[in-house]
Amino acid sequence: MEPIGYSKKKASESLEKNNIDVLIASTPVNVFYTTGVPTLHVAHNPILYVLYNQYPTLSLVRRDGEESLIIWMVYSSVEKFSWVKDVNGIASPKAAMKEVSDKIEEWNLSNKTIGLESLMPRYQSEFLQKKFPNATFVNGDQAFLDMRLIKTEEEVKRIKKSTEISEKAIMNMIDSIRVGITDNELLKIARRTIIDEGAEGWDHLTLGIGSSDPEAPGVGTIMNRGDISRFDIGTIWKGYVSDVSREAVIGEIPEGGKEVMDRMIQVQEYCVDNIRPGVNAKQLYNRAINFFKTLQKRGRCFITGHGIGLECEEVHLFSPMKTLNIQFEENMVLDIEVWQTFKKFGLVGIEDCYRIKSSGCERLSSLYKNIYIN
Repeated sequence: MEPIGYSKKKASESLEKNNIDVLIASTPVNVFYTTGVPTLHVAHNPILYVLYNQYPTLSLVRRDGEESLIIWMVYSSVEKFSWVKDVNGIASPKAAMKEVSDKIEEWNLSNKTIGLESLMPRYQSEFLQKKFPNATFVNGDQAFLDMRLIKTEEEVKRIKKSTEISEKAIMNMIDSIRVGITDNELLKIARRTIIDEGAEGWDHLTLGIGSSDPEAPGVGTIMNRGDISRFDIGTIWKGYVSDVSREAVIGEIPEGGKEVMDRMIQVQEYCVDNIRPGVNAKQLYNRAINFFKTLQKRGRCFITGHGIGLECEEVHLFSPMKTLNIQFEENMVLDIEVWQTFKKFGLVGIEDCYRIKSSGCERLSSLYKNIYIN
């Protein structure tokens, strides 16, 4: 079994950069990333996820990139999914923590720097801090992020396939819209498409009809003529997520709607045209805001570029909420979304996935960008 995104070299560089001697993965997503073991909630049988509170799965990454895996002893198929050779079975949370501490002692790291996830269960972090009073404990989130931001070819392949399925689900919904259709019916179409296309499931099914809350569909909202509706789908393909959205309307686009969408597309394409390795994310964001102001003197738009991979929003590279003062690098994959408020329809905008290459951005999504009309 070969790693999907993990590499010893990348792990070693990350731990060296963050001055960590051993990094412990405790959340399902980082355990999956570092071991390949199916700990995600969308696994074919998500038993490791379901029983996480009773039989936690953890992995340890040493500064040289070597790994150790702690997993429920009943799970006998590790070799089918994981490249990790050092595997230890456990039958309780207490046993799991003993295995972790034994490994730290075996590696002679009991007085070194240990990186923990900020989301590690409290009983785990407290056990380790009590067990190793001479160790230095630090937040290991950045180390995981440094490993995961740059994608391998296999990771890009999975994100692209996920994107294709998301787009098919969006188009099946758009092709089905009619006066009187409900958000529940549209959600059913999306779910069925995603499953029929072979994906494990969905990361998000965001759907807004007219003024309804797109983050809370499924309440029976009915679509009428003139409702600008938002279809925002994230599919999960072999653990990897996509994020694409499109707008659609029955009949004519409300006055001014096309002009708003045209501006959002221009701002998105400004970002795309100016992102390449070596460009600073914070500076790019500020330039994009200034570009929007050349298109519309008043008002504001929301511009976000977030890393995408095992999670829909691994990190906000640039956004109104958080912008990193870092340079873009080749093989980062990000979602670029641009929104503006419009009348009673909430936010109108555009969202697509891109891969950063040496020459600029490669678009992974392919749908027509403007508002679809049925």
